[in-house]
Amino acid sequence: MKRSSVIQQTILLCSVLVPLVFPAMLQAQFAPPPIGSGPWNFDTFEQDNIRVSVVSRGMDTPYGMVFIPGTQTDISPLGDILITERTTGNVRLMRNGELQTAPAARFKDHLPLLQLFDINLHPRFEENGWLYFVWIKGGDNPDGSDGLWFTTAVARGRWNGQQVVDIEELFEADAWAAHPGGASSRGHFLPDGTFIFGVSHRIERQAPQSLDTHIGKTLRINDDGSAPANNPFYAVEGALPEIFTWGNRSVMDFAVHPETGDIWELENGPQGGDEVNILKPGANYGWPLATFGRDYDGTRFNDRPWIEDTDLPEVFWVPAITVAGMTFYSGDKFPGWKNNLFVTSMMVGRIPGTGHLERVVFNENGEVRRESMLEELGQRIRYVVQGSDGLLYLLTDHKDGVLLKIEPDQTAQNDFQMQHELMSQQGLLQPELFTSSDCMICHRIDENLVGPSFQAIAEKYSTTEGNISLLVGNIINGGEGNWGEVPMTSHPDLTAETARQMVNQILGLNAQ
Repeated sequence: MKRSSVIQQTILLCSVLVPLVFPAMLQAQFAPPPIGSGPWNFDTFEQDNIRVSVVSRGMDTPYGMVFIPGTQTDISPLGDILITERTTGNVRLMRNGELQTAPAARFKDHLPLLQLFDINLHPRFEENGWLYFVWIKGGDNPDGSDGLWFTTAVARGRWNGQQVVDIEELFEADAWAAHPGGASSRGHFLPDGTFIFGVSHRIERQAPQSLDTHIGKTLRINDDGSAPANNPFYAVEGALPEIFTWGNRSVMDFAVHPETGDIWELENGPQGGDEVNILKPGANYGWPLATFGRDYDGTRFNDRPWIEDTDLPEVFWVPAITVAGMTFYSGDKFPGWKNNLFVTSMMVGRIPGTGHLERVVFNENGEVRRESMLEELGQRIRYVVQGSDGLLYLLTDHKDGVLLKIEPDQTAQNDFQMQHELMSQQGLLQPELFTSSDCMICHRIDENLVGPSFQAIAEKYSTTEGNISLLVGNIINGGEGNWGEVPMTSHPDLTAETARQMVNQILGLNAQ
């Protein structure tokens, strides 16, 4: 296998750098401020206001969750929910909206578990009931001491409707270490039924760039724990067959792009350098040679953030926001957020109480803007997922963990409805044109919102063919924001005829 000599030479440089400063277990878990009972209303961009409410509380450092299919009722539209607790190693059941007191599983009773991370439904869960878990496995230190010695592992258990039973270990990563740094992981089933998950960097400088260890990698296994024969390094001498990608630091989550089907991966950096990557089999994502972050003492890992034969991230953060979870929004409750990427933050720039939720917007060229939300709550937000009801659900990361729900604010919905009725009653605009094309998310008839009002547009532009063609182009292709507003979102699915009808009606407001 041929790889650039640049990587090999840089590894030698990294091997003589000062080891990572790892003060007091990353200064421990910063406790967030207590969260109230809510609900809370927040102004947001492109989607009017949102309402955030507490669904349940009392979980001990919750980490991951799944919705159990086939359990939805009128009383509980989401059905049963299973939530993992990182420190206790328990699985908690929410049924009929109530968190059950007795755990649905106690993993520490079955496995040498130090921390429990993610939970995933098997693709044929409704047939076999299998749940897959990623966790940290403890072992005896080979030097004979009582010091920490652990690796990442995968287990599965069967859901019988009340408890997780038949718990068994499936896979143990070749990543044993005494370093607790970056001990995190998520799992994800691919469309072909294989399972990918992350193994952290363990504060090892060379291991993430070596194919003879699982440290600093994403791995891909079959559902029985074996290595798929079509893995990129399956037949490569000296390489471990489970490796899917390498040069990863601390894998925090995976998400599927709703349009391309690509697998996106989220990982933590040190001081800056949190990143989102689009995973490609066999790709090297650079850690620790290529990163936009600095070491914890402020020094650089390399003199430039990219080197030959490594893949650049699709999104990165400087300073770090301590990313923890992500999902793409594909529902219909927030039309202004369609296909946006949501990323959770636990702490910004290592300042406690700064956790939040970020929304990242893309077009065909890449990222175009970001919005930070829920900063006022000051919580470490561990996980975000879209429910079957099209709403967003969050888990906070602390001893009294909370499940939060984000939904459209009814006040904003009422305002939208009033605009729709105004358009219908006064004959100002044809509602079927403007509401079905999401125009009312950013515009109103006579007041500025995200963009200028339709009335203001009519006052600025005349009905000449040049102006009409310009506005038609802006609707379809997006605008530059010439009035100081944000660039207008493109609408490539609209026909030129429909866009022209819209423009004629908007400009016609000046004559009414």
